[in-house]
Amino acid sequence: MYLSKVSFQASQQARQLLLGFGGKGVYSTHQMLWQLFTEEDERSFLFREEQSADGSKAFFVLSSVKPESDESTFNVKTKTFMPKLQSGQRLGFTLRANPTVCTTDEKGKSKRHDVMMHAKKAAKESGVSDSEEIRLIMEQAAQEWIANPKRLENWGFTLDFLPEVQTYMQHRSDKNREDKIRFSSVDYQGVLTVQDPEKFLEQLEKGFGRAKSLGCGLMLIKSI
Repeated sequence: MYLSKVSFQASQQARQLLLGFGGKGVYSTHQMLWQLFTEEDERSFLFREEQSADGSKAFFVLSSVKPESDESTFNVKTKTFMPKLQSGQRLGFTLRANPTVCTTDEKGKSKRHDVMMHAKKAAKESGVSDSEEIRLIMEQAAQEWIANPKRLENWGFTLDFLPEVQTYMQHRSDKNREDKIRFSSVDYQGVLTVQDPEKFLEQLEKGFGRAKSLGCGLMLIKSI
């Protein structure tokens, strides 16, 4: 794997790329970053957008192949990323994920919901009206999603404690006039313990949760 930090150059080429793909939210970002992997027919990377203090955008990109670009468009700093992990090793992590829950109505039709909005709706329907209590219920729902025992078993790690929910955002992005994309993201920060290194690294490369092509699923880890 390769972990890269990508930003746009202050150049005419970069401005032309932004004009060509801009205006469609994170879907545009996905398309622009794919210019780093022109030999790939299918998406082989995860990404996460970060904003610096001066308002400029940068992207962390985790990929199975090394990104290549014209230096006049992108500033790319890449390093090989193959962490040597052991069972029982503790890691600090940050993760931007798209937590969802699937429900089935009385007709047997299933529908996927934003975990936090689903919790908010259920709280209001049960008579909860205090805004702070609703916020805590929503946050708890996001924490329960990532702490689900079956999910953690599949991912190859356990949580040392419930992670902090740092940010919740709702996103809108349009592929075209007809295809409207609506999704939410949650930024988590916490500490995990690796239980199955092979399974964890495999999931790290695949990404966690849904909306991976829209900037979710990339986990950044560090030794503690």
